[in-house]
Amino acid sequence: MSKRLDPRNWASWRPFGLGLRKPNNYLELIKAFRSVKGNRRYAWRILTRGTCDGCALGTKGMRDWTMREVHLCNIRLRLLPLNTMPALDVSVLADASRLAGKRSAELRELGRLPYPMLRRAGEPGFTRVSWDEALRVAAGGLRDARFGAYLTSRGMPNENYYAAQKAVRALGTNNVDNAARICHSPSTVALKDTIGAAATTCSYQDWIGSDLIVFIGSNPSNNQPVAMKYLYHAKKAGTRIAMVNAYREPGMERYWVPSNAESALFGTKITDEFFGVHQGGDIGFLNGVLKHLIENDWIDEKFVAGHTTGFEEARRAVSEQSWEVLEALSGSTRDEMLRLARMLGEARSAVLVWSMGITQHTHGEDNVRAIVNLALARGFVGRDGCGLMPIRGHSGVQGGAEMGVRDRAAGRAARHAGERGEVLRDVGVRGAFFAGADGD
Repeated sequence: MSKRLDPRNWASWRPFGLGLRKPNNYLELIKAFRSVKGNRRYAWRILTRGTCDGCALGTKGMRDWTMREVHLCNIRLRLLPLNTMPALDVSVLADASRLAGKRSAELRELGRLPYPMLRRAGEPGFTRVSWDEALRVAAGGLRDARFGAYLTSRGMPNENYYAAQKAVRALGTNNVDNAARICHSPSTVALKDTIGAAATTCSYQDWIGSDLIVFIGSNPSNNQPVAMKYLYHAKKAGTRIAMVNAYREPGMERYWVPSNAESALFGTKITDEFFGVHQGGDIGFLNGVLKHLIENDWIDEKFVAGHTTGFEEARRAVSEQSWEVLEALSGSTRDEMLRLARMLGEARSAVLVWSMGITQHTHGEDNVRAIVNLALARGFVGRDGCGLMPIRGHSGVQGGAEMGVRDRAAGRAARHAGERGEVLRDVGVRGAFFAGADGD
């Protein structure tokens, strides 16, 4: 990775983006320092020796495992008061009525529970109980009960998901849900249906030096800010960045990466090309791009012939969709679709990235399948600098879906796809095209 200054990518002469963007990362550092008054030595140990609990990436301390830079985000700084707070004064729990009306933030600021406490029927507040009694009460409540478990994602790695869902099933229920369903269940199902694996096929390292990165319904500058330093290095390496979205995100136009001196001082121009679509217009736009790829012979015929199935059905499906219909569905134009198709056609490598703007729709699975179709058509799977990448603010959200924690509808869809023979197990090598998705 080049360490030379590159003014071509500078966004502004205003240092640190002062007055131009929020949040101010250095102000967040000052706020975090103030918030842990009295526990600063412990907070420093958490930051320098603990595993990052901001995004579940697993990095230890403040080191980044992809490059030699600081790994530290505002979420982790905001968690410091919670992670360092002392035990609360249990006398405030003696009468629960005194807690009525307090906001959740005020309740958290009371401090941590130092030991198990229980409020019995008819009692005004909570009293201390032993761990044996607490476990006995919990086990008694679960015995012969119909219950479910919900697992959150922030800072929760795959191993925790795996152990938790096994334990909950051992307790007698298969009602296990997690935050992945809200966010990336459509990615889980569609990726399993097409390439046989339900998570990203590449890493952030593949961004750096790839010919092209396309963000579709994704805004990492706000939602995955740690990722922006990889985009800074990608731009330095000559990578072009395109964005397909209903809104032109200011943070994706220019961004100040706080952990890098050049970007912190001068900012970085991020997006090279923007493609606007209607909300829910992604399939119409992406099918139009695929139609252009086919009509201009920009398909990687060797990859398609050797590593995919269903391409002829997809070819027929998009050929039958008129440009007028695709334009109406997408809110874009035939020329704009051609512009992105040309970028993909000229790229030797590309990574396609998407987030909640793609998945949180009634047709979210088909949105993802339309993205997969583009990647397979150009052979952008299974090679360096290439891949399909569903991202969220914390990587554990995908892990939950892969560790046996999936909603029943998603499970049924994957099973039916398996019965049809469409789930291909050769990860990153083979894929199945899907045809006919029109976004209605």
